[in-house]
Amino acid sequence: MTGILKYRTVWQLIRHLSQRLRYSPYKIRAENRTITEQTMEFSSFKRLVRSKSGLRIVPANDDMKSPFLLSEPPWTPDSETNNCTECKSKFGFTLRRHHCRRCGLIYCGQCCATRLPLPRMSFVDPVRMCDRCADRTSNEQDFFERHLKILTSGASFVPDSSYSRADSLLCKLTPDHRYLLFEGMSHEPVDLLLIKSFSVSKDMEILGGSSMELVFSAAEGDQEKHLKLTTGPDPLRKAGSSWILAMQQALKLIYSIDNS
Repeated sequence: MTGILKYRTVWQLIRHLSQRLRYSPYKIRAENRTITEQTMEFSSFKRLVRSKSGLRIVPANDDMKSPFLLSEPPWTPDSETNNCTECKSKFGFTLRRHHCRRCGLIYCGQCCATRLPLPRMSFVDPVRMCDRCADRTSNEQDFFERHLKILTSGASFVPDSSYSRADSLLCKLTPDHRYLLFEGMSHEPVDLLLIKSFSVSKDMEILGGSSMELVFSAAEGDQEKHLKLTTGPDPLRKAGSSWILAMQQALKLIYSIDNS
C-alpha cells in the first residue's frame, strides 16, 4: 500500500505502470526474481477494450497473451453479401444481417441466434454466433471451465522412472498460460508454443500409472530437448493423470488445424 501512496495522482500511477508494461517479464534479467514471480505480477494487468463485437478484457501487454486466445476476426462488409452464409435467404427490409462474433461472416437472425460466452476472445458478455461456431465454442467450454484450472493448479510427478515421493516435483501452467513450470526440479520453464510433441504411455511397472514425454525446442535455438515424467505412486497418480489429460486438451486447442 505504501508503494502506491507515493503517487500523488492516479495518472502518475498509470504512467508508472505503462512504463513497466513496455517490457515482457520473461525478457527482464532480474537476478533475484523467479519467472513465477514475474508472471504472477504482470499477468494480473488487464485493460478493457471495445470493438464492434463487444467489450473485451485483454492483457495490457501483448507479450502476455495466452496461447489459447484467438484474434477477433474482421467482419465481412455488409455490401459484399446479399444472402445468408448458411441458409442462403436473401436479405431485405424484413430480413436483417447479423455478424458471427467468432468467424465474422454474415448470417440471418435464425442462423446466428445463439449467444454464448467466448473466453477464447476474452469477451465480457456472451456474444452472437452462427450455429457452426456455437457448436465449436460449446465443445471448448469444458477445457476453460475444468481443464485449465487443473493445469494452473498443477500436479506432482516424478522424473524418469523414479517412484520415490522425495523425488516428486510440481508441474503447472503459469497464470498467463504460456509456460510450464517445474517446482522442485532444476529445469527451465517450457514455452507451450515450442512444444513439438507430447506423448502419453502406460507405465508397466506401476498399476494404473502413466508417463508423459515432452519434446520441445530450446528457447535459444532449434536444439530439441526431451523431458519424461511419470504420475508416480498413490496418492499422486490420480491428480497426475487428470493433469496429463488436461495437457492433451490444451495442445489440441492450440494446434487445431481449424482453429477459427
